[in-house]
Amino acid sequence: MWWIGCHGGAGATTLARLTDLGADAHAAWPTPPPDDSARVVLVCRVSATGTRAATVAVEQWKRRLVPPRTELLGVVAVAASSRRPPRRAAERLRLVSGWVPATWRVGWVEEFLAADDARDVGVPPDVAALRHALSRAIVSK
Repeated sequence: MWWIGCHGGAGATTLARLTDLGADAHAAWPTPPPDDSARVVLVCRVSATGTRAATVAVEQWKRRLVPPRTELLGVVAVAASSRRPPRRAAERLRLVSGWVPATWRVGWVEEFLAADDARDVGVPPDVAALRHALSRAIVSK
């Protein structure tokens, strides 16, 4: 499984570390090995810029402008702050959610800002739930 950050600072590296699932593909669509597929999770922040970047990535997938045999598991929307997201970002995320197999939300964790490694803080409940959902999705495929 691959985590793709739709933009810099999306949180893909942190989610890969915290869930111990897959690897961070950074901003690139991975090329699956022959006779296999690449399972991908897109990651964005819930901001205007982040949800716009997620929209672009999902449109690439929908239009099949990604490597063959790329399987999109869904989009993880990571809170951009402890405040309520801007209306524009929330509306765009609702739109994107209708295009993908699944959408997961991860809340803001203030402690991550001061941690050298997010694993030192621990796994928040929403990230544990994400790990469980993705583990089930991977096994059932």
